[in-house]
Amino acid sequence: MDKVRLLLADDHRIVREGLKMILESSSKYAVIEEANNGDELVAKAMSCKPDLIVSDLKMPGTSIIDSCRSMKEEMPELKVMILTAYDESEDVFRALDSQVDGYVMKDTVPEQILHTMDMVMMGYSCFHSKLQRRRKEETNVLLTEREQEIFELIVENLSNQEIAQRLFISEATVKTHVSSILRKTGQPNRSQAVLYGLKKGMVKVVR
Repeated sequence: MDKVRLLLADDHRIVREGLKMILESSSKYAVIEEANNGDELVAKAMSCKPDLIVSDLKMPGTSIIDSCRSMKEEMPELKVMILTAYDESEDVFRALDSQVDGYVMKDTVPEQILHTMDMVMMGYSCFHSKLQRRRKEETNVLLTEREQEIFELIVENLSNQEIAQRLFISEATVKTHVSSILRKTGQPNRSQAVLYGLKKGMVKVVR
């Protein structure tokens, strides 16, 4: 089985070295590139096409919050996870809305960091429990027209492949929209998102 190709970004070398040891302690991951600022991150990502980016939230240069969406347009299968010390910052909410797949606190134990990475690579939206609770309390979840269309097909229990065929779009595009729906609703998976959407009146069960 091929290892997940990982780009690691942090502006502190000692932090990168420590994280690299943690990440490569798992046989699933291989750090193929490192970046010490936001601009270098984007350039190296476009060059080496990693499967997963693990990045600090705040670095010099282009913010990962601003670059994530454009990188995913070029690489639809790309996953992005943020390691941060800012669990209360509005920057974290912006990160989730910019198609980041998850974030974990820097003081998290190594086993949990690796578990979060595993979940992200499986297609789940993973973020700190405190933020998840706050997101669940939000009632005004704004979906795009395409996200709403896909959300309604999720309620019909269609798979990503079936949704792609129904809407004449790629499965990768569907996955991107599904991840966005999970982020915006603050739910960890499709089933929970459906329950949330039904409860909030965002979608209805078609009989």
